[in-house]
Amino acid sequence: MTGRRITAIRIAAGGLSAAALLTTSGCGLFGSSGKSGSSADGKGGGPGASTSSSPQASPQSVAQAFLTAWSSGDFKSAGALTDDANNATTRLTAVMGSLTPKTMTLTLGSQQDASSGATAGSSSAPGSPASGSTASSGAAPSSTAAAPLAKFAFKAAADFGNNLVWNYDSSLELVQGPSGAPVVHWTSSVINPQLGPTDVLKAVPPKQTVTDSKGTTIDTTAHPTLAGAVNALSTHVPANTTPTQLTVEFVDPKSGTADTKAGVFPLGTSSGTTVSVKTTINPNVQSAIENALKAYPNSGMVAIQPDTGYILGMASNDTGFPSLSYKAQRAPGSTFKVITTALALQQGLQTSQPVNCSPNATVEGQVINNDSSLRNGIKNADLTAAFEQSCNTAFVHLALDGKLGNDYTALANEAKNYFGMNQKWDLGLGPATYGTGGDQQVPPADGQGLFARDAFGQGNITMSPLTMASVAATVCNGSFKQPILVPGTPQISATALPANVDSQLTTLMHGVIYSDQGTAVGKFPGTSDLAGKTGSAESGDTPKTGKTDSWMIVFDKKDDIAFGALVLNGGFGIDAAAPAIDKALNTLGYR
Repeated sequence: MTGRRITAIRIAAGGLSAAALLTTSGCGLFGSSGKSGSSADGKGGGPGASTSSSPQASPQSVAQAFLTAWSSGDFKSAGALTDDANNATTRLTAVMGSLTPKTMTLTLGSQQDASSGATAGSSSAPGSPASGSTASSGAAPSSTAAAPLAKFAFKAAADFGNNLVWNYDSSLELVQGPSGAPVVHWTSSVINPQLGPTDVLKAVPPKQTVTDSKGTTIDTTAHPTLAGAVNALSTHVPANTTPTQLTVEFVDPKSGTADTKAGVFPLGTSSGTTVSVKTTINPNVQSAIENALKAYPNSGMVAIQPDTGYILGMASNDTGFPSLSYKAQRAPGSTFKVITTALALQQGLQTSQPVNCSPNATVEGQVINNDSSLRNGIKNADLTAAFEQSCNTAFVHLALDGKLGNDYTALANEAKNYFGMNQKWDLGLGPATYGTGGDQQVPPADGQGLFARDAFGQGNITMSPLTMASVAATVCNGSFKQPILVPGTPQISATALPANVDSQLTTLMHGVIYSDQGTAVGKFPGTSDLAGKTGSAESGDTPKTGKTDSWMIVFDKKDDIAFGALVLNGGFGIDAAAPAIDKALNTLGYR
């Protein structure tokens, strides 16, 4: 049995004393996720070790091993001891990541009659769901499930600090796995008997009043697009603080609403003091952008104060996606050329130097075209003309010709180092990455083809109106100020743009709106101090709708405000996003 060992685990729980055998590979029992569990000698498994029960293991030993892995945070090893490893690992990770206790103590109890049909969590001990509840258990009994070998009760204690402990009872069944070894029969109700198949658990503090920048309570009925942020802020606990009162709720992760049928469990006592959270939301700006989006379904807009990063307003006109303004994940199209151009300027390219705006470009067999207005390209183009007229092929050639450097990570690095992307922002809601489903809005390209597509805002890049408004704000201010919703929230920093680069970008973006050849010329009448960039981007919807997403970013240095707007399937930037920002500016009197 080279590379394997038999580890003895002794269990003393609920009066039981039994020797159990678990077969492990590597250095220990619970190392597959890099977190240590516990064994008889008190040593945990090393990273990379895998865990599975052997045919010689007893149901009691597997039950204890499962609880030990779970309580130590080694959810992968806990999942491996069930009959549905992937689902068990996913659900344990999601539920415990949402609940976030400081410690989770799980104590194995006595063996129950596996054939009695008793349900998990029938106890009505304090903190436990009342017996007879009609809430979903998380998984219906499978007609093909193996007959139970044993059933054990266990006690759970989720400790949040400050003497806030949620105690409840649950149970688990052991069945025979495919190898003949006992495994835990997985359902979400193992975590808690009232937990459904998709809900998560949250321990929320007492509701706080959320106000705008003038101290007026934000009415989410009047401003429904702010409901998600307001609800999150109303129960957000800043880092390094512990509340004196919590309520454990069963929450639908999609809607964020609590399932009261599953019960709510208050912990601690109220301080009796009403707390309010003052945000950066300017009520005039908020109302202006909400009104500006009414004509454009499936849209979002964010306004930022560039020199502080304060979010002055954020709104969406999408009943199915009310947080579109900050959580959208769409290719930014030509608005991203601001970042590409910043890189090109830092590489030494001058705005007056020639670039190749060909009718099309072929990269790794894929033909890349310009928008219909530049079907024939631009003869004798320089960088200024290519930027103001938004020539896709010119930016492709910059990537192919080494004008952006010879490193395919260059755009990702530029976005992070100077524009604050590819890292978590804490708006006041807790750290999160916006505009992407992953960790990076601008992932490093894996080759020339993707690098070339990234250069004009397609490829693997995704953004939201929030992140693109921040790009505009960065150029306006000359340096990145991380967007925040709550004054005083810690902000990450980035390197300031070189002064000559920032000045040239401002001139180029001013030309987009006011130059005779600019793509947004005539779209902001009565103004003279704006700078911006239009964008149209293909999405998964484009083949079906025949329309691209409409993007626009704008800043006004004099009034210290920057905007990012997106209208899904809205056409070119000038068709929808630009008029929406213009209407907001007009309402605010920026003329």
